[in-house]
Amino acid sequence: MTYIINSYQEAFVEDQERVGKEVTKNWKSFEQSSVDQLRQVYSAPDFDPETRFYCFRDNELVGFLTSNIIKDVTPRKANLEFPLVLPAHEEAESLLFEKALDVLRGKGVKVVRTRVSKAWGKTYDMAQRWGYTFVEEQGVTYSADLTGVSIPESTGLDRVEEYDYQRDCQQMVDIFVKHYGMTPEQAQANFDALADAADQVISHVVIRKNGQITGRALALRYRNDPTRGHTGAFFVTDEKQRLPLVARIVKDCMAKRVTTLEAALFGDMLKDKDVISSMFESLGFVHQATISFYEKRI
Repeated sequence: MTYIINSYQEAFVEDQERVGKEVTKNWKSFEQSSVDQLRQVYSAPDFDPETRFYCFRDNELVGFLTSNIIKDVTPRKANLEFPLVLPAHEEAESLLFEKALDVLRGKGVKVVRTRVSKAWGKTYDMAQRWGYTFVEEQGVTYSADLTGVSIPESTGLDRVEEYDYQRDCQQMVDIFVKHYGMTPEQAQANFDALADAADQVISHVVIRKNGQITGRALALRYRNDPTRGHTGAFFVTDEKQRLPLVARIVKDCMAKRVTTLEAALFGDMLKDKDVISSMFESLGFVHQATISFYEKRI
């Protein structure tokens, strides 16, 4: 039988997670969304099922491609993640890509944007093959084998305290609204979700001054491997706060038998990449991956 491409149906999400996990199992700094996360995204009021593409052969899902149209941008753009396709079905990669472009063109999209990394399978090769051009770095990730890490006494760990939901949630909601452009409802939902995912939280810590939070950091376990954690959600009002926050996260990870910790630099952190990278390297982190935005006119 030939390959058949369908748009989203709710029945596809469990196979989507399975295929995504298999294709990306050796990728660095990437985790396939869970079934619950997929269902949450796909139940949003503005979700367009025609922008998700699923490739079948003999009634078996062998690959998929996800996209979404970016609101209020001229010319009209869409995020398009490169296809994730099982081995021995590489033909489906081009079929999914061309189908997605046809549908997006029909919706008025002029430019597609994607994330690319040499640590993410064939994404860099696909960008070259399909005529994308580099736009900018999106993030840089570092990784530490915590079995070989020691924390210097001079890192200021005594400045760092445990986050407390009852005491600190409203302050953090206000910070996320002011500094990250969230609505109060979005920020509240974020911290409520963290409270409900306590088993996934390795370390959630703050620095205070006169009772006010001036620094905050978070580390979470990867769902697929509880011995691995990731961090990157830092809020600092003084760059000197970053080292004690990271050191405390590392200490908490080691205490909870997490053996590998990944750290991401993104957004405003990239302008201070050299300084922050040196700080991570001082604690035993090594460069793992660079993720970049690439674009293509269609």
